[in-house]
Amino acid sequence: MFSFGTEQFLNAYVGAWDNIPTNKKVGVLYPNDADGNAVREHLAPLLEKHGYKIIDPGAYQDGTTDYSSQIALFKREQCQIFNTFPLPPDFVTFWRQAAQQNYTRQVKIAQIGKAGLFPEQVKPLGALAYNLASGIYWSKVFPYKSPLTGLSASQLAHGYEVATGRQWEQQLGASMSLLDAGFEALKASSQPTNKESLVKAISTLNTQTMVGKVDFNNGPFPNVSPTPIIAQQWVKSPAGSKYRLEQVTVDNTDDPNVPIQRKLVPYNA
Repeated sequence: MFSFGTEQFLNAYVGAWDNIPTNKKVGVLYPNDADGNAVREHLAPLLEKHGYKIIDPGAYQDGTTDYSSQIALFKREQCQIFNTFPLPPDFVTFWRQAAQQNYTRQVKIAQIGKAGLFPEQVKPLGALAYNLASGIYWSKVFPYKSPLTGLSASQLAHGYEVATGRQWEQQLGASMSLLDAGFEALKASSQPTNKESLVKAISTLNTQTMVGKVDFNNGPFPNVSPTPIIAQQWVKSPAGSKYRLEQVTVDNTDDPNVPIQRKLVPYNA
């Protein structure tokens, strides 16, 4: 497996958050599901070790339609940072209610996991989506090329938009990286049609892909290679763009090779 984990989220969050003065109170909205329970157990304690105070109203059920009690707590505690890992429709419901109840005016950093990955997830919020922060596991500004196709990140994103008429999204690079790693393993195997030979080649694979290096020799566990999470922010597209929103990188703590397009700006700016 090559992917991101808790450490990568921590690097991206702290790297970006430390650029904005806040009271370091983080209101968290973590659901009672696999993702929510995992980040509550592993990510929240690490954020506290970095000086952030976690305000947690407790797990909520996916599909909840009334978040008044959670919003009231965040307002009362003056949580200037908000972090969540919800289902996308649940976040839209929560954020609209947070705006109606004036909590969004207090928020300097709105850090959205899972629900802030793709344009279609945040478009329903209209102007409320501007300056939402998220994490990105691939962007068109990544400096890596696909060894399989020779395409750069910008070429892959541009080709997708021309071919489909839709805005590029980060899964493009992740999907390409699977093909990159797979074909590199076939090339590294002495007998690519032999299962045992291919397994051995994968276990020692060290190659570059569209998302960066995949190295199964030096991971935190056997057969695991961490790949980066880069802090990003949704911003209003410049005049003349056919898209309402675009993603820009704001911190590269987890991979300094990725260029920063601008610094994180407060949500309530």
